[in-house]
Amino acid sequence: MPSTLRFMEAPPRHGEPALPQAVFEGLSRRPRSLPCRFFYDEIGSALFERICRLPEYYPTRTERALLERYADEIVDAAAAAPPTATGFGGPLSLIELGSGSSGKTRLLIEAALRRQEWLHYVPIDISGEFLKESAQVLRADYPDLSVTALAAEYRDALRLLPPADGPRLFVFLGSNIGNFEAGAAVDLLRDLRGKMAAQDRLLVGVDLVKSRHVLEAAYNDAAGVTEAFNKNLLARINREMGADFDLDLWEHRAPWVEQASRIEMWLVSRCDQVVTLPAQAAGGGGPRHFAFRRGEGIHTENSHKYTPEAFGSLCRAAGLNIRRSWADGRDWFGAFLLEPGGTTA
Repeated sequence: MPSTLRFMEAPPRHGEPALPQAVFEGLSRRPRSLPCRFFYDEIGSALFERICRLPEYYPTRTERALLERYADEIVDAAAAAPPTATGFGGPLSLIELGSGSSGKTRLLIEAALRRQEWLHYVPIDISGEFLKESAQVLRADYPDLSVTALAAEYRDALRLLPPADGPRLFVFLGSNIGNFEAGAAVDLLRDLRGKMAAQDRLLVGVDLVKSRHVLEAAYNDAAGVTEAFNKNLLARINREMGADFDLDLWEHRAPWVEQASRIEMWLVSRCDQVVTLPAQAAGGGGPRHFAFRRGEGIHTENSHKYTPEAFGSLCRAAGLNIRRSWADGRDWFGAFLLEPGGTTA
């Protein structure tokens, strides 16, 4: 296959509200909330890359160590599925949801290129400019890599996947599955299951339950990068909608909520205050004012942590079975290779 670089941007089709509507709806309810998908503009994506290098943020380096050790095993297991009538037994290809800079995925790319002459890689990310830059770097670094980059929400990208002539390894790293509520996580896994042929596999990185101290330190770093990442959501609303959030009047908090098995990210008002959105951003009818009491929070993200048993139940509900799994020596992080199973629940 000749080496190529293609970039595609998918218009949204699945009814997710755009930023202005999501802001109005989220700030009008109690408790107030904003969707975490809006973290990842160009500034937010760059801040998240910094988070991944922080000493407190164990998920990235722990998952990377797993892939450094087991990438060849993972790729061999994914490529070992027998060919089907639609697969033709061709070379393995990679499809990644939430690719970011594809830093850890390079380990899988290199493992694949050790066992086959060329590789087709399909990164999917919501941040178009960031995706384009990382795809260009990858293409320059790997002459035997063909890249089709899809800038889109996950479900919108799935309808644009290029045809397969061999087994495909879908990749969902970084414990991004933890950002979804259980029902939404099952829905996403079920959507992926619907796109998978019998020979396809899905690799999911999963952050496992561990001590409160380790978890809370990872999301409340001493350098304040996670705080800047969280507050960039307000800065983005200011930039794109003309709001007047004063970032100094908001405090980042990320406690471990044991009963829900998750870290919750919040922006908490330091004082009584009023935030205004101008009339044009409010869709007409005059400006909108939102009053906040001191101590009132805006919920911005959840990061669920799983036991292997709980994650297995999630997969079975989506019609997927755990084929193999790998974990680090402390059982802090797991990589689960899934295959299509029976009928979804």
